[in-house]
Amino acid sequence: MSSTLIDARAPGELARRWAIGLLRLPGGYQPYPVSLRDIERDTAWARSVFERMGIRAGVPMHLIGAGCDNEILWPYENALIGMKVPFGVAEPVAIDAPRSDMFLRRFRMQAVMGLSGELVEALAKLGRDLKALLGHSTVVALPDAVPALRAAGLAPWTMHPIGPLWAFESPEGDGARYDQSEWLIEEQDGELLLTAVAPRASPLVRLRTGVHGRVALHEGARSIHSETRGG
Repeated sequence: MSSTLIDARAPGELARRWAIGLLRLPGGYQPYPVSLRDIERDTAWARSVFERMGIRAGVPMHLIGAGCDNEILWPYENALIGMKVPFGVAEPVAIDAPRSDMFLRRFRMQAVMGLSGELVEALAKLGRDLKALLGHSTVVALPDAVPALRAAGLAPWTMHPIGPLWAFESPEGDGARYDQSEWLIEEQDGELLLTAVAPRASPLVRLRTGVHGRVALHEGARSIHSETRGG
């Protein structure tokens, strides 16, 4: 019996499988390959998100994300590189809080993206005043961090993880936006389902994300109202 091995160095193979991550879903873990095409499209979307937030070239920013989500995080790093925005990276966990604390005390960050509830709690345990630490920055946080940030007098954006994508909601609470040229989000029994509508390396179809929320339509555009949004 013969078998054919795929040489990852073969022309085109690396472009088809630029990276492989793992999605954490209600039914367990699922491989999530991304192609070079996916990365380029996700980078363009990330840049549009930063432009919407008013991110400026030449002014530092703090980007927080888990290493296990690098296939999702890298397009945002890549967008900042292309925009000529210097940035420092840390993990969204308590053990890495001193790194974020160092960045935020030493540099006047124009924005801080990816704050988690665990990280905000760890910064508070270090004795940091969240308003003093973050008050001059555009703050973008996961839903579990939003209540504490608002209680500190801040007005954060909310980033909602939905499967392999992040949807972003402005401080006005007008619903979270996502890249509709790549993805379709639907709801079924209160759960958000995700489908790839572009030729991505992972042809997901009505993927159960485990995220509860509803989809709203306004002038042909979809926005997400997640039940995990900050209070």
